[in-house]
Parts: sequence; structure tokens; C-alpha cells
Amino acid sequence: GRVLFQSGASVADGMVQLIDFCADQESWRGWSALRKLDFAADEKRLKQWLQGVLTEDPPQKSINAFWFGLFNPIVEGKATCGMYLAGSQSFDAADETFDWACGPDYFPNGRYANSQVLDEIYRKVDKAKGSVSEYGEYVLCLGFGGLIINRLVDRIGPETWLGDSKSRSVAIGFDSGDGILLGSITQ
Repeated sequence: GRVLFQSGASVADGMVQLIDFCADQESWRGWSALRKLDFAADEKRLKQWLQGVLTEDPPQKSINAFWFGLFNPIVEGKATCGMYLAGSQSFDAADETFDWACGPDYFPNGRYANSQVLDEIYRKVDKAKGSVSEYGEYVLCLGFGGLIINRLVDRIGPETWLGDSKSRSVAIGFDSGDGILLGSITQ
């Protein structure tokens, strides 16, 4: 996971690699449809969302890390994969449980992303059930989230992310478990 996020791969190229990995693990006709999702349109939408949140409701200087949480809300009567932005004053890079992300100190207005790609991935693989669903949700939702956030760190620029702070770390993960520390943003 971390190697792919640090490789500089485009979101679309990274997702093709992740989908190929899933296809190697589990045979399923639906993998090819996931390769055709509009990653670029979702990136544009998510950039607008994130830039707006960080500008309109910026984090206090004391925030040391951002957490992009993945969770499963019910939208229009159906489960999906959602993502939100939060921040924490207490941050521990060595904490592999990401306990520092629980009970955030920064919970901005507009914190919930509206990612069509996360929704489509979840709904398509959820129909498949079993290990296809498990691989698809875990690998592809976490993978897309990590790839898109890494890309947006570069595209939005440090002044918007940092405000008056010298550096902030960025992590993404499931509220129910695993996460990945993506790195740090510095001036």
C-alpha cells in the first residue's frame, strides 16, 4: 500500500494496479467495470470539496495531523463507503492503531466528502459478496482514498493545509480498523 502511495502514480494508474491485484486474488467479472470509473471527475470534485473545507473552516494551529476516515453510512436506504476529514492535536507516528485519530479536535463543517468513486466501488463489490466484496472494499476503497488524498496534498498546496503550522501529518483509514500514514506536509 505505502509503496503505491509514494510512487507518484496517477490516481487512475494506481487504481488499475489495485484492481489488477484484486483480480489476481479473486476471479470476478466485475473488476473490468471498476477500471472504467471516472477517477478524474471524482478527483476534481474532491479537490473542490477539500479546498473549500480547509479554507472556510480551517484547523486551529494546534492540529498536528489530519485523519481521513472511511466508514459505511446508509445513504438512501443503502450502505456505501464514505470519507470524512478530521484532525487531531495528539499525533503519534509510531501508533499503528491510529488511536490518536479517535476523538478528533478538528471536526470541520462540510467534513463529509461526496465521492462517487468510493460509492460505486462499494456498491459494485458489495453485490458480489464473499471474498470479492472483502478485497474490493478493503483494497480499493482504502487504495482510492490514499491515492486521491496524496494527489490532493500536492494539488492544493501547503499554505492551505498548514495555515500557521510548520508541519502536519496525514493518514487515512477505516474507522473500524486499519489505517495508513501517508506522510507529512511541511512548508
